Amino acid sequence: MTSWVRSLALAGLVLPAGVGNASAHISDPVEYAQSLTGASPRIFFEQAPALLITIDGDPVCRRVDGTNLERIVNTRAFIVRDHGGIHYLKAFDGWMEAYALNGDWSVSGVAPEGGIEAFRRAVDAKLVDRLDDDDSPTDTPRLATKVPRIVVSSEPAALIVTEGPAHYQKIEGTSLEYLVNTTAKVFREPTDQELYVLVGARWFRAWATDGPWEFIRDDDLPADIAERITKTRKHEEEDLQP
Repeated sequence: MTSWVRSLALAGLVLPAGVGNASAHISDPVEYAQSLTGASPRIFFEQAPALLITIDGDPVCRRVDGTNLERIVNTRAFIVRDHGGIHYLKAFDGWMEAYALNGDWSVSGVAPEGGIEAFRRAVDAKLVDRLDDDDSPTDTPRLATKVPRIVVSSEPAALIVTEGPAHYQKIEGTSLEYLVNTTAKVFREPTDQELYVLVGARWFRAWATDGPWEFIRDDDLPADIAERITKTRKHEEEDLQP
């Protein structure tokens, strides 16, 4: 498994960025989906802006030279832990903190002692991503105005963010409903409440948003979804015609 980190999501599907990518922007969704062969991702649903961070298995901590901090080295996010057990995450223009990785993260009033220099060294060594949500430092989001929910996963994951509570609407001429307040591709089959989500180029199915999710081949999709895929591909092929 590879470890990823992804920038802020306002509304839509978030895939982790590829390891080694110095920025925090989306990787090739098709390549990412292909990497999930034999495994289904964990799919998180959030109703407000969020950051998705994945760790490659259980956290592995290493002492940061010249400080009393330990850094989690098997993630592209910069996360350190002090001697009191508080975790600090460098995000946007500041820091967030939590006692537990999967706990409630809040804006930290100060950086951990030695954290700023340790972060600079890690960025220079291309060990971590900046999590500033933009290539331009002048447009870096501010935690004072935009505090994301932090979603941490130790397994392959994707994040779907809706603008408020999930709202489904019926698709005329079909038996399907679709999630309207997100740009992600999410369908619901109302007879048995099956959910279908497109992650990259692959479809996954579950009976509840908290899973478990399973990979489903195009041939096994409900007929109404398969028909929409066929129409979309036909339009794409027509657009490629000279």
